[in-house]
Amino acid sequence: MMGYGRFRLCIWISSVLNLAYFSCGFDPGDNYLIDCGSPTNTTVGNRVFVADNLASKFLSTPQNVFINTSANSITSSVDSPLYKTARVFAETSRYTFPISQSGRHWIRFYFFPFVSGNRNLSLASFSVSTQNNVLFGNFSPNSVTVREFSVNVTSGTLVITFTPSNNSFAYLNALEVVSVPDSIITDDAMSINPSGKFQGLLTQALETVARVNMGGPIVSFDNDTLGRTWVPDQSFLGHPNLAKSISKIGSVKYPPGGATSDTAPPTVYGTLTKMASEDDPNSNFNVTWDFSVDQGFQYLVRFHFCDIVSTAANQLYFNVYVDSWKVLPDFDLTSKNFGNLASACYMDFVTVIKDSSKMSVSIGPSSVKNNYPDAILNGLEIMKINNSMGSLSGVGFVASSSTGHSKKNVGVVVGVSIGVLVVVIAGIICFLHRRRKVKSHGNSKIWVPLSINGSHTMGKTAEKCLADFGVDRPPMGDVLWNLEYALQLQEAVLLNDPDENSTNVIGELSPQVNDISNVETTALVQFETSSVDDLSGVSMSRVFSQLVKSEGR
Repeated sequence: MMGYGRFRLCIWISSVLNLAYFSCGFDPGDNYLIDCGSPTNTTVGNRVFVADNLASKFLSTPQNVFINTSANSITSSVDSPLYKTARVFAETSRYTFPISQSGRHWIRFYFFPFVSGNRNLSLASFSVSTQNNVLFGNFSPNSVTVREFSVNVTSGTLVITFTPSNNSFAYLNALEVVSVPDSIITDDAMSINPSGKFQGLLTQALETVARVNMGGPIVSFDNDTLGRTWVPDQSFLGHPNLAKSISKIGSVKYPPGGATSDTAPPTVYGTLTKMASEDDPNSNFNVTWDFSVDQGFQYLVRFHFCDIVSTAANQLYFNVYVDSWKVLPDFDLTSKNFGNLASACYMDFVTVIKDSSKMSVSIGPSSVKNNYPDAILNGLEIMKINNSMGSLSGVGFVASSSTGHSKKNVGVVVGVSIGVLVVVIAGIICFLHRRRKVKSHGNSKIWVPLSINGSHTMGKTAEKCLADFGVDRPPMGDVLWNLEYALQLQEAVLLNDPDENSTNVIGELSPQVNDISNVETTALVQFETSSVDDLSGVSMSRVFSQLVKSEGR
């Protein structure tokens, strides 16, 4: 009796420890939850979304606009308190969050387009981006919407930028930025076409397109260790009459080194949809789910499996399809799980770039003989992968962090480029002026050393022309000063030669000079004296007017 009592005690302790482990779940290093526009904290399940003013230190915005509603039309879901208030962004605004744990993070946006006074949120149109990725562009929520993204943060901050479309505004009801366990998204998956191994997922931004609990009810974020929501599969089924639901949540086991409750909760692995084939041993059909997707992107498709229907190993073989591709032929779950039944597992596949707006996922019977026709699926996740431009939107916006830097960089590039051209052209002017004074010597051709980096003959000649008049050369990156400098150079040349006509300063240059990109670092540029003699060009101000226009295009 004592031995039996100790055995029961051990079982009880083990159960308590397992329950404690699964109930605690993942403890995120970064956990920002904001109820935008709310004057008070808002409790949703076991999480607290802080009042807007407590998160204002993370926000940079030109003005604070808060609105609220008391309408009863808000969704009755558990997160409905988050939709009663909103923050409006009339201009570009940024949240900057310090990141203590580098790696993948959830970003969840909550939207509800209510009307408050003269403000109708359904008229909003805006884009949202991070430092490296465009998350969505020209977005106009028309109902309660949660958009969930998973981005890899490698720097010490995460910047989220809201950019209103022309003549519009942006808004937000609530925001989450939460760390994700490293094990949730690994670097590799199986590629569908061609069949093989795909690597590089760790650096990709992902958007959740669908997260489905096959054969079971909705699983709210309160019952998921990572705050995810799983929806039932009925609305996606092409032919519900061909499918049957099974539930055995208590049978689920998480194998060591495999799937965990962070991968998907027991309420996902413990329910499934299967072929309704019990009455016909010759059944030969597929159970299919259809999803809407965006064209031009690849997708990460994650299948969740747990065989809670078989009574012995190697009884169940089936095929799994994505669109027309058979991704798992004659699949045997017990072989995958080392002969264990009711053992949770998942498999990842990356699709080809989609050329249609539909994606279908199917399960069907295998051709393996002497097996009853059946097939199962417990859960499914579909995530859009950013394209080669780092965008998850069909609209080609520039990522937010780069926006400020790119403008600065464009200014520097334009300044340096025009500065270099100014010095080169000024040197040519000085040379041509001097050449005209000696053209009577009878030389038919003139060879001038040219240096693109401004350290040789032309740069020094240009500087000497103005040095005689006490004018110093400005910095190369200063566009306006270089323009003035060039004009002063023009004056200096003309004053030195009273016979020179002011409209006859620069004419048509040799093609070698016009195409600077074809000139080596140190090259010899040849001019025909006939071209020099026929100089009839434009004034210096017109030349630089054209230069500025070309740089600005």
